[in-house]
Amino acid sequence: MITIPYLTALTTYFSYELLFAFGQIRDFFRNLIDWWKASDLQGYAPICLGLEDFYIHRLYLCIQLSDCFGRPISSPPGAWFDVVERVSNDNNKTLK
Repeated sequence: MITIPYLTALTTYFSYELLFAFGQIRDFFRNLIDWWKASDLQGYAPICLGLEDFYIHRLYLCIQLSDCFGRPISSPPGAWFDVVERVSNDNNKTLK
């Protein structure tokens, strides 16, 4: 069994929580600016509520830049497997 060193696990969790904290700060200031520039849009439902899109916009898209999640596997399951290498021409918004 392969074990992850404690330092690696600790730095991974720390990086994820740091990304989460900065995302919360960015959302706070975005909401503050949106409130400041609020126009009369009464009768329309808000596009984003609370933490609905937080994971996608602030965490997944930032993590996707390193392409460490969602890698397609191109071999049968086992102890070792092959992954498909992907490229992006638009700063990792779409991967081919």
